[in-house]
Amino acid sequence: MTTKEIKELVEGELGYRINVNSRKRSIVYGRAIYFRICKDRTNLSLKKIGQTLNLDHATVLHCINNIFPTFEMYNPKYMEIYNRIIATEEYIPKHQKLKTLQEEHRKLETRFKFLKEIKIDPKLRPLLETIQEIPEEQLPVAEYRIKRVINRLKEYEE
Repeated sequence: MTTKEIKELVEGELGYRINVNSRKRSIVYGRAIYFRICKDRTNLSLKKIGQTLNLDHATVLHCINNIFPTFEMYNPKYMEIYNRIIATEEYIPKHQKLKTLQEEHRKLETRFKFLKEIKIDPKLRPLLETIQEIPEEQLPVAEYRIKRVINRLKEYEE
């Protein structure tokens, strides 16, 4: 992720420019968010991060060490903005996105091959389609309940 992309994300979220030569609180807070993300997501030195906004390394260090930490306690609005930015899809490095997509693709291919090989009785298809609608996190509970229903049905047969 480049500093330009980070700057665009921060300015887009804040709604104003952060590279203005100003000590206005909102702009200083915006720069603190920008500096923190740059420090976390780039391998640039503090000096080079500062140069992207025509500021020195001491300003970057001050924002990261003194301004940014106050957000959680005194300025939760800016902490929410920071959290929203780092949660956006654009913030995820491209190599991580690619790796995740490749893994998902591999899983889907395996699942597709497996399903293609299974010969399913047409009478069971509606039941299987219903089971596929169960959210993944609820599968253990659904499996338990289905087994209980099967046991009850077996009891009625006896």
